[in-house]
Amino acid sequence: MELDNTTPYTYLIGWPEQNLWYYGVRYAKHCNPSDLWNPYTTSSVHVDNAVQHYGIPPVRLIRKTFTNSSSARLWESRVLKRMNVVKDSRWLNKTDTKVFEPMYGDLNPMRRPEVAALVSGDKHGNKKLENKLKISNSHKSKGELHHTKSLEFKEKVRQSMLSLGENHPMKHPDRSGNNHPMKRTENRLKAKENNTGSNNPMFGKTQKKKFCCYCQQNISVNTFSRYHGENCKKNSTV
Repeated sequence: MELDNTTPYTYLIGWPEQNLWYYGVRYAKHCNPSDLWNPYTTSSVHVDNAVQHYGIPPVRLIRKTFTNSSSARLWESRVLKRMNVVKDSRWLNKTDTKVFEPMYGDLNPMRRPEVAALVSGDKHGNKKLENKLKISNSHKSKGELHHTKSLEFKEKVRQSMLSLGENHPMKHPDRSGNNHPMKRTENRLKAKENNTGSNNPMFGKTQKKKFCCYCQQNISVNTFSRYHGENCKKNSTV
């Protein structure tokens, strides 16, 4: 049950000069938006590393407040998924899944002796020999265990090369270097004509968009620099 003086919230911190950002959630007991960086500085080691390299983030914004931790955690996950932060190098977030609410006191199953006994000491999953071998092998990406060393993989590559027959690139040394077909002027002009107008793969497609970390919107690149980014009206540092 949430305490009356607890106000969960989501926040945005960042280093605009490095175009580096982090979106997080705070839902601990007695938390309040006023404690962001006073003294709460997130629990992310990636943020800690960024602070060591670039100093305290100049952008520290409260994005949304909540009445309970569940809605705060759910909202954070929705935002992170929408912004696709896991695949975007501008974001320090490494996951977009909903964080689990910590189980305090007697709600924590590890407080029960019968549960703790099942996973303690030699009974722990990683203590078992088969699991140790599995973990060890999973970390060996080189040497004889690498998939490219297997006879099955080598045979698959050989069969693939044989199937090319006369189309194998090594069968046509006269097509390499300056003899490559695309080095010929007529072929280059023809390729250029084939990529104009409706033949262009980008014909009819929408303009590429860029994410503005201040107003949380995806904006077309042709107008982004004028009205968004550092020029965004929601940029509190301006």
